[in-house]
Amino acid sequence: MGCHREVSVQQNIVYRQVGDTQLELDLYFPPSKPKNPRPAVIVLHGGAWRHGDKGDMMEVAIKLAKRGYVVASVGYRFAPAWPFPAQLEDVQAAVRWLRQHAKEYQIEPEKIGGLGASAGAHLVALLGLVDDESQSVSSKVACVVSLAVPADLRLPTCRAELADSPELEVVEQWLLDFIGHPYNAETDQLWRAASPLFHVRTGAAPFFMIHGAVDQVVSIKQSEALLKALKANRVKVELRPIPDLGHSLDVKPKVLYRFWQAIRASFRFLDQHLKK
Repeated sequence: MGCHREVSVQQNIVYRQVGDTQLELDLYFPPSKPKNPRPAVIVLHGGAWRHGDKGDMMEVAIKLAKRGYVVASVGYRFAPAWPFPAQLEDVQAAVRWLRQHAKEYQIEPEKIGGLGASAGAHLVALLGLVDDESQSVSSKVACVVSLAVPADLRLPTCRAELADSPELEVVEQWLLDFIGHPYNAETDQLWRAASPLFHVRTGAAPFFMIHGAVDQVVSIKQSEALLKALKANRVKVELRPIPDLGHSLDVKPKVLYRFWQAIRASFRFLDQHLKK
């Protein structure tokens, strides 16, 4: 058990085992002792589905814990060794694990939200749109905060959106590694199945989306398409574009300030849906 400025942290808890692979999460707890069960947020790191670490989300996790949430920062399997849907299956298992251990950690099981960045935004979006109905415990989250969400993974779409981007070839390889099959007419349904955009239905979780207006890795058109689909299905949604922000936070202080303003607004969104 660690401690970060009064926020306590329980690290490397095994929530799932797949063969010889142990999958772990870190739990961050609010400073004050609870009188009642608390809402929770699952946070998912980025890294093109092929790298990254649950520790990457520490700063956001601490901020949320200080706000009164139990926060689970989750590790998941990586492509290309594990193509889709391995990552989705892992994070769904993590949500179910939180619900199954709700009493132990004093979590309100129906008040679990999700926040993710880039590849993590893709996975958390799916958590808000689909559920594994073969399981007795739901893996769906009550609300979603997405930072630079890849919503339509199909290669023709991404090629069109990133036609002038120097990152296009790299992004194509990431997507091919993640899906595990080349894109063609026969595999189109698999690529759609991996894309949040094609899972939008009435009754989906509400979304708060943040996206850099000049992102050359995940085009803001991805969030705009998801925004349109969610609105068409009467799902509560807001998109906060950040002018002059790309895919990296290595930016001028003014741009970074706007980004953290949007993050604070997303925390208010979580409060609205998880604390009532």
